[in-house]
Amino acid sequence: MPFEEPKTIEEDLALMAEAMEMGINPFPPKREKKRWGRIALGSFMIVLMVSWTSQFMMRFLP
Repeated sequence: MPFEEPKTIEEDLALMAEAMEMGINPFPPKREKKRWGRIALGSFMIVLMVSWTSQFMMRFLP
């Protein structure tokens, strides 16, 4: 059963009303941003930069 996009505003509003009657919230609350993802990415990038710097120093400095 393919889903067709509403062509008019009235169809869109009827679809939203039907979803709300079924218990589906068409406007869910925003999720909180989690700090652990940013911290994990930052620490990974620091490890990469330290690794690249040490490889450069071991290769080109006697």
